[in-house]
Amino acid sequence: MEAPPSGPAAGRPAGPVTLGRFGRFLLVGGVATAVHYVTAFGLLTLAGWPPVRASATGFIVGALANYALNARFTFGLKGGHGRHLPRFAAVAGLGWLLNAAGMWGLLRLGLHPYLAQPVVTILVLFCNFLLNALWAMRPHSSPPPNSEGSR
Repeated sequence: MEAPPSGPAAGRPAGPVTLGRFGRFLLVGGVATAVHYVTAFGLLTLAGWPPVRASATGFIVGALANYALNARFTFGLKGGHGRHLPRFAAVAGLGWLLNAAGMWGLLRLGLHPYLAQPVVTILVLFCNFLLNALWAMRPHSSPPPNSEGSR
């Protein structure tokens, strides 16, 4: 007797951490960064906003684009945004803190900023992907059926 097929070919979703999902995560990050920069540049040059306000607003717009694209394209979520969006924001906040701490530490060790930033970016990227895949953007299981007759 043969074992039943398993994995995506059997109609089951792939695990939360896959190479394809990581590639989509990288692509979405690039698009979200472009959205951030275009928004900030537009507010700065076309609307005359101060640079910090334009950049901060661009960051928020880019982060929302990042969430929307990752939720749908990378992680295939079909709902539950009230649960996933706050978790995504927590992961992004942790990534921001890790970036700042990593830069501070590597600069204190004497690394040039142009060398320190790529190292920190790669570490934060992997951390963000894993936390999003395993926690923030992981689809939640369906609630058990309501058994009203058990009252």
